[in-house]
Amino acid sequence: MEKEQKSLEKIYDVISGEKSLREKEKAVAEAKKNAIREMKDKRRKAIIEKSAKLEKDKLQQKKVVQNIKLFEWEAPERYQVKFSDKNFLFVVALSLVLILLLAILRHYLMMASVIALLFLVYVSGITKPVTIKNKITKRGIESYGRLFEWYMLDSFYFCKKEDSPYYSLIIETRLNVPKVLFLLTSEKDKDAIFLLLQDKLLYKDIRKQGRIDRITYGEYIPLEKV
Repeated sequence: MEKEQKSLEKIYDVISGEKSLREKEKAVAEAKKNAIREMKDKRRKAIIEKSAKLEKDKLQQKKVVQNIKLFEWEAPERYQVKFSDKNFLFVVALSLVLILLLAILRHYLMMASVIALLFLVYVSGITKPVTIKNKITKRGIESYGRLFEWYMLDSFYFCKKEDSPYYSLIIETRLNVPKVLFLLTSEKDKDAIFLLLQDKLLYKDIRKQGRIDRITYGEYIPLEKV
């Protein structure tokens, strides 16, 4: 009788655990759906308010925000550059031809730039990306050992390369350098990152993505498909 009772208890634990997991997944999906709706409302509001900006009170007290960690994730600092021997030899041959042409034209500065770029591609191909920690805090985003506060940031969006398990998180800044923060994130961390960022930044609406951006970051993901 005790064995039967223990078996029933185990079955109940499994069923209740699966039910709890489904409820959590449903809650995350609902939060994500609400977040997307809020992002659209913010975008409309931002468009309307551009025509009428209120003057800020110069005597207004600045609110103190503690740098409390909200979320942290680890990911490679960049994509792994992969070249087959055939493709690499083609790049080298093309670069040598270009270098020779620039030497004949006496464009030595451009020639040095091509050599530096070729060296960078070579090093990127043979060196594995370093794994870094990224944090979202109350004050902003911490990455590469630096805190980028919310007032420094402008908008964000996700991209995806077909041949990579990672998503590209592109955060545009209001700074001269860097103009863009490029971070990688996994599938399991993407939703949590989106839910935190959408409360502070607008999701950028890209009507037509440039070819270079597509090659660098991957295919742009619209807000409705995040």
